[in-house]
Amino acid sequence: WVFSLLQYLVCKRKLESKKEALLILSKELDTCQQERDQYKLMANQLRERHQSLKKKYRELIDGDPSLPPEKRKQANLAQLLSEAQDRNKHLGEEIGELQQRLGEVQGDNKLLRMTIAKQRLGDDEVGARHFAAHEREDLVQQLEKAREQIETLRYDLQAALDELQDVKEERSVYQDKSDRLNQELNHVLGGHENRIIDIDALCMENRYLQERLKQLQEEVNLLKSSITKYKNALERRKNSKAHGRSSSSALTGVLSAKQVQELLSEDHGCSLPATPQSISDLKSLATALLETIHEKNMVIQHQRQTNK
Repeated sequence: WVFSLLQYLVCKRKLESKKEALLILSKELDTCQQERDQYKLMANQLRERHQSLKKKYRELIDGDPSLPPEKRKQANLAQLLSEAQDRNKHLGEEIGELQQRLGEVQGDNKLLRMTIAKQRLGDDEVGARHFAAHEREDLVQQLEKAREQIETLRYDLQAALDELQDVKEERSVYQDKSDRLNQELNHVLGGHENRIIDIDALCMENRYLQERLKQLQEEVNLLKSSITKYKNALERRKNSKAHGRSSSSALTGVLSAKQVQELLSEDHGCSLPATPQSISDLKSLATALLETIHEKNMVIQHQRQTNK
């Protein structure tokens, strides 16, 4: 009998909860029906407005017969544009209101579902069953992945900080070493204590001096080759024939600018005879002039490189 009484009480409680749920559902149904009626009314109003706008549009298309066709068309277009802008503005406001009401209705429905779930399952179970099983698993997996990423980023950050600290310490060591070397070098060279010699500046000056020395050596080699060439030309001229010595003495490979000018300024009466020896002397003169120009160009190029 006691067991039957307990079952009766349990069934009675279930019946009461079902009644309450049924009442809530009936209220929700009434609310939905009211909203449906409101939406139908709004739809009818919009339909009537559409018909009226359509009628106005046709009237505007026909226009005023007293106006010319061009002015009638312009007036119709301007009026249509103004009315379309007003209509769009009004429709935008209505859309905003409908969206706001839709959000409120969705929130009310969600709250109502939560209330029904609490009444059916109890407050303890509804918190656990708020999310589905697969949704909870996905959330847990995402949380674990996020934690792993955070740990990896923390490890990378710590490694980067350690590496930065090592680089700072190494830089400090090299800076101290450079200062000591500068002081020792200044002491060895007998420099002033307040004006420490910089090793980098000395290295740069040393490289510049080496380049300068290399250029000077090239110029010396060029001068040596020129001197050797002039000596050979003098020896060839000494061994030339005796009858052409007086006329060809000024036509050697060793010619100054003054000698060349005097030779070219001579008149035709004192010009050289057209003999093979004179032709050979003229060729040697032209060759010597070309070589001299070439050497001057090389010297100018070396000077330009030195100035850079």
